[in-house]
Amino acid sequence: MTTIFILALGCMFLNETGSNDDMDLQGKTYTISDGDVSLFDGREIKNGTLVISEGSYLLRVEKEGEACLKIGDNMELVIDGALQLAPNDFKSCDMIRVVGSNVKIHGKGSITGDKLSHLGSEGEWGIGIRLNGSNNVTVSGLTIADCWGDCIYIGGDSKNIEISNCVLRGSRRQGISITKADGVTISNCRIANISGTNPQYAIDIEPNKRCTVDNVLISNVTVTGCEGGFRAVIGKEEYGNAKIGKVEIRNCRVMAKSRHTIHFAGCEQAVVEDCVIETRKGEKPILSRKVDSLTEKNNKVIYK
Repeated sequence: MTTIFILALGCMFLNETGSNDDMDLQGKTYTISDGDVSLFDGREIKNGTLVISEGSYLLRVEKEGEACLKIGDNMELVIDGALQLAPNDFKSCDMIRVVGSNVKIHGKGSITGDKLSHLGSEGEWGIGIRLNGSNNVTVSGLTIADCWGDCIYIGGDSKNIEISNCVLRGSRRQGISITKADGVTISNCRIANISGTNPQYAIDIEPNKRCTVDNVLISNVTVTGCEGGFRAVIGKEEYGNAKIGKVEIRNCRVMAKSRHTIHFAGCEQAVVEDCVIETRKGEKPILSRKVDSLTEKNNKVIYK
């Protein structure tokens, strides 16, 4: 039986199921309905299903670097409503932060950041969904838009991550960032209009110092209106202290407004196959350096 919670500002959310530090749903399904000024207080929810029904919801982050909602182990999060971040002046915060394993996030709803109403001018780390050291996570069917930083950030040594059938648009820094992960599949997504603060790529694979990104597959992804397309690079400061293993880009259509369309630097193995690459005259469709193995096959290049 599904329990319906209609929240009020200041309520102890699901207090009976756990402590002030986490909320153990104990295998149950909880449904939230009717839009409220503040859904979550940043505590971790685990072991159950949370359904956010159709409607409009305003989410607040109370402190720099915190999250509206933390998702722990063995969780299914169904988002059918429209989640909007309340304006703040923080350099860094997450709307949803996944800290556990065996997590499914899906629905027909949306997650919208505060890019258009942000109260500050500094920072670039306002994230829609952050995966932080998570294993076996799927994110599907959602629209994530207008974040102060990235729509989705994958780091913290995450493993076996699938992003599918999502629309990612309008954020300032990236559509998707991958900084430390093994086994990431991004498929059947549309990424558009990423612009505002560098790097401004649809998908950016860029490990931090002493970090590794390996086994990334990008397939059937369409990129339009972004400053940059796809890139997998090790920065100058991290070179020799970070690693990019295998990156495959297949059956994609990708363009870039002002930066590189596809850019590899410091990868061990890169594959670009069966893609349509729109690029500017005088620009290389695929720029590569310090790549051990690069395979280009059956790609169509359109010069604009």
